[in-house]
Amino acid sequence: MKIDIWVRYGRLGASSRLRYYQYQELLAQQDIYADIHNFFDDEYLQALYAGKKRPVTAVVNSYLRRWNELRSASSGVPALIEYELLPFLPFCMEKGYLKKHPYILNFDDAVDLHYRQKRFLREKYPLLLLNAAGVIVANDVLYQRFYRFNPNIIKIPTVPPDSIKPGSDKPQKLTLVWTGTPVTYQYLYERKKAFQLAAEKVDYELLIVAAEDLPAMEGVNCRYIKWSGENEAAALARAHAGVMPLPETDFARGKSAYKLICFLRAGIPGIASPVGENCKVIENGVNGFLVSSDEKWAESIVKLADDRERAKLACGAANSAKKYDLSDTAQKLAAFIKSTFTQK
Repeated sequence: MKIDIWVRYGRLGASSRLRYYQYQELLAQQDIYADIHNFFDDEYLQALYAGKKRPVTAVVNSYLRRWNELRSASSGVPALIEYELLPFLPFCMEKGYLKKHPYILNFDDAVDLHYRQKRFLREKYPLLLLNAAGVIVANDVLYQRFYRFNPNIIKIPTVPPDSIKPGSDKPQKLTLVWTGTPVTYQYLYERKKAFQLAAEKVDYELLIVAAEDLPAMEGVNCRYIKWSGENEAAALARAHAGVMPLPETDFARGKSAYKLICFLRAGIPGIASPVGENCKVIENGVNGFLVSSDEKWAESIVKLADDRERAKLACGAANSAKKYDLSDTAQKLAAFIKSTFTQK
């Protein structure tokens, strides 16, 4: 079977890399041969992460390239779509292509919320969902919200590449890790009081894998590392535990729990806000901690300084990680693609 995959970003974009590019070869092993077409290129994301104004020329070229690719696509070829085909344009602009191609929509975040207050876009995702052959989501919140539009829906979590695995060479000092982008660093920075409180009671290092020039947390021993696949894998293998704070917002409740799954795959417990999918991945006191207040965050970090407590939670993390195998997930994805497009 041949399919076209229409993604939002190139390989630098985490959602596109983890939910599409890393499956291309694995899908081919299941006789599903995919051509992947990105909308924004890496230049766009590099500007976004650097806090710079996105190049107008690059944005215009993205729309022109996507429009030309849609027009020249062979009629009838099934499509797997990351969110939408033409960002910030109404459903009618995509309708011509979608009439000729059965399609599956794939969501890892609650991107539909961005359009709810926009008059000409608020009905876009309901229409996309109603007309889709199937829907893939990364979490229960999106599953429950989208099911009423399309019952052919499946939950497939965002899982790490096989390069994320446990490490044996741990430092003596308690080491926590957070990985993400300069954009999502705000979630971590907003919890700086918790990390400051913990630093008053225990000596630890916080590894931040995103960029080297992010705002520092005063009073916390932080080390900032530029993100790359290699740096992320090395930091996770070195760390004793990971952290994933989130705000209590509708968008955060609809996020993938990818960071926590990375921690489990690296054999380390996670400390996380009890928001959305986090509550499905972390079992409090078994493979990590779910905490809300700054005081509880600090208390959890202090607990992890105890070798026996940390070993118990690491064992729980390793057991939980078995649910998030890349090969198993690829088979689940391939089966859903085949059954959906065969029915269609």
